[in-house]
Amino acid sequence: MSKLSLCLLLVVLAIAATQADDDRRPCLGRCTGLSSGKSVCIRNKASNLCTRLPACRLREKNCRRRDSGLEPIRETCITRCRNIPGSSGVGQCASKLRPRPQSQGKRSSCQRRVCVDDKQAGCWRDQQGACILQTRCEAQRRNCVRDQLNQWVRASQWSCKGNVVGGGVRRCRKRPIIVKD
Repeated sequence: MSKLSLCLLLVVLAIAATQADDDRRPCLGRCTGLSSGKSVCIRNKASNLCTRLPACRLREKNCRRRDSGLEPIRETCITRCRNIPGSSGVGQCASKLRPRPQSQGKRSSCQRRVCVDDKQAGCWRDQQGACILQTRCEAQRRNCVRDQLNQWVRASQWSCKGNVVGGGVRRCRKRPIIVKD
């Protein structure tokens, strides 16, 4: 074998040995005292019991489980342990907190929507017969949070006769029906 081949073989063996050591890395230091930082929550799905313990204790348990070839324990949301007082203990899991309604997030994203405002207010109507004087940009922002079946659409200026910009929503004017004899 040439010297180059021998060097490459040694490098490959060194890399393989390093990766094998990474799979079996030793556990990190032990938890010290009761002031071990933040707490985590573990939930047993079968019994719906939650355990609150310091994060370092969970790392220790998972290290021992990894050495034994077992799957690591996964933590759940800390709010599930809100009924357990202190930094450690076992108790019944609290119910999930209800997520915030989507309309709140949607509403704020609609207000931040960037649009080129034409500064010219026009007449807009909806399916319920309401009319308003507003710009195209304002109509887009309001349509963002409105039902798809009740969007603001362009209307003739005559429909908004008597409305003022910023005056709010009014009933649309209707053309009188003229019956010819």
